[in-house]
Amino acid sequence: MTGTFDSAATVLRRALSIGAIAAVVIAVVAGVVGFVVAGTPGLVSGLVGAAFALLFLGVTALSLLVAGRFSGLGTNAFFAALLVGWLVKFVVFLVAMLALRDQPWVVPGVLFAAIVTTVLASLVVDAVVVSRARIPVDA
Repeated sequence: MTGTFDSAATVLRRALSIGAIAAVVIAVVAGVVGFVVAGTPGLVSGLVGAAFALLFLGVTALSLLVAGRFSGLGTNAFFAALLVGWLVKFVVFLVAMLALRDQPWVVPGVLFAAIVTTVLASLVVDAVVVSRARIPVDA
């Protein structure tokens, strides 16, 4: 087989960059829709929801990129980084949602729609980037 191949790091970086672009587009759309639906609180909720989801989705890719720097640790480093990333996201998500639930500037429907849309877009981006990656399979 000839040609250039992607590394796991390049695939993760590509997923992060395209995911960030998708999140910015969703933030603009969610902000505009939120503003039309609920005024300034809707705008802020849409922007916060998109930023929140991008932050959480980026934690996994970034933790795997950092774990990749310690290749001597093998696959255990990747699993440990993934687990730590999930635990951090879970705790931060719970704390943030408890802090945001009673804020007067939060429109729950807009916040929820922005988070869900950004997460779905990120999953699509990840699937497309990984499916188009050229990574050799070692036997």
